[in-house]
Amino acid sequence: MKKIGKYFGIALIVMVIAICFLYFNNDIGISRTNIEKDARYSQKIEDNWQVAKDTTDTMSAMIFYSEDFSDHTFSIYVNRPGLSFGYFFISGGSVIETEEYVAEFSAEGYDERAFVSMNKQQVSKVDIDDGNTIQTIKIDSKKPFAFILPNNCGSVTIYDINGNIVESVSH
Repeated sequence: MKKIGKYFGIALIVMVIAICFLYFNNDIGISRTNIEKDARYSQKIEDNWQVAKDTTDTMSAMIFYSEDFSDHTFSIYVNRPGLSFGYFFISGGSVIETEEYVAEFSAEGYDERAFVSMNKQQVSKVDIDDGNTIQTIKIDSKKPFAFILPNNCGSVTIYDINGNIVESVSH
């Protein structure tokens, strides 16, 4: 019985050391379900602000905004490849690109890009043409938005409510 207790104690110590090692090497990130909560806490975003967001297995994009659309903050997180657990903050704040335009964010080493906007251009749809078919994403033209697309999805064309093409601005 003492041997089982000894082995259990050693295994517990090894697990604690491994978890500490991962934590201090920044290999333990935020779980997918807690990304919004982490962004609100770390960027001091008020609880009553609305959020538009999209999260994939490798990236998360969010734009938080006040009820009257007068203020906003965006957050971009990535899930690192290899030995890491969870998502990590890479960019955020309030920039003119997300307020006045459709901001396009990409992260080096990731095959996705995020599109984030307060939607002052009144974007109503996004067409993705892969050369064979055109997929359409409908957007509420009166609300901010965030969505993520693969880099190799094809041609991405963004339209306003009048059918005019809206260009994205790389950030």
